[in-house]
Amino acid sequence: MMTNGRCWVIVAVLLIAMNPRLAAANDDAIQMAEKFITTFYSWDQDKLQSLLTSGGNHQAITYYQRWAEGGNYAIKIRRPCVVDRDAISCAITVTDDFGRTLGYTATDTFKLQVSDAQITAVSFTADDPPIFEELQQWIAAESPEVFTGPCLDLFAGGTTPETCAQAVAASAIEFMASREPGQ
Repeated sequence: MMTNGRCWVIVAVLLIAMNPRLAAANDDAIQMAEKFITTFYSWDQDKLQSLLTSGGNHQAITYYQRWAEGGNYAIKIRRPCVVDRDAISCAITVTDDFGRTLGYTATDTFKLQVSDAQITAVSFTADDPPIFEELQQWIAAESPEVFTGPCLDLFAGGTTPETCAQAVAASAIEFMASREPGQ
């Protein structure tokens, strides 16, 4: 017996197989998404900008690239980008200063819209565990100057993402020390 979800996958595969132009368009979009991932983790903001549509609101992704560089992100597992409904999805597991200090790895998932060999939209999510949220709450209570200084307007127009990431990483060390018995 075939589940409803599996049936839709088979239908999608058959439609793509019957329409070579659709398959080629998806291949081109996947190649563009793969190029985006390579460029994002190269820390070259000019190259990243060249992949994005001009005039688009890409402030969050360029901020995130600089934040990731400041947090010393390194790719641990790079999965191939795949078509996911009307977008291309790329899941990248990384190590970074926060995870090394707090004891976890995280996976960033980028969702990209591609049109005419340019990326028109990018969104991203991370699966940071609850301890990262605890860290943010601790910073707000114990070192609020991090959020009013280098992390002012975090992901919302802030201008110092590298410094912010470094301040959060330094705070993570203090946070973990505060959790040790006898502290």
